[in-house]
Amino acid sequence: MARRAQSSISFTHLLGLVLILVVLGGGGYMLLHRTTDPMTGVTELLTSEFLENATALSGNIYKVEGLVDDRLDTGWRQSDGRLFSVQVSDGSGNTFVPVWVPPDYEGANIQRGQRYTFKVRVQENGVLEVLELLKI
Repeated sequence: MARRAQSSISFTHLLGLVLILVVLGGGGYMLLHRTTDPMTGVTELLTSEFLENATALSGNIYKVEGLVDDRLDTGWRQSDGRLFSVQVSDGSGNTFVPVWVPPDYEGANIQRGQRYTFKVRVQENGVLEVLELLKI
């Protein structure tokens, strides 16, 4: 009587199955842990244009990424908000721009020496009003 061959999973089938599971697991991880930039679609502020004529940009909303240099509002009441000098680095070098945090803003605590991404509105006086901020 002839013997029947036993059916078993070959090594290549097992390797293929493991590879498929790894790819699916990695893809699922990437989908669940992806980050989105909440400031997508916001135009980057050109500091050279800002310094040339800030009042022409008033009312517009921009994104500014920079290092908080110093607090400029010494002697102000807390109810007036906080004013910071932010160092922005671009192709033309380092530029310092004034960034004002309104008193009713309830975002992150801003500290000197930290990098932030700010969503700002240019005010009529040329100061950048913070609408949103993210610590980098």
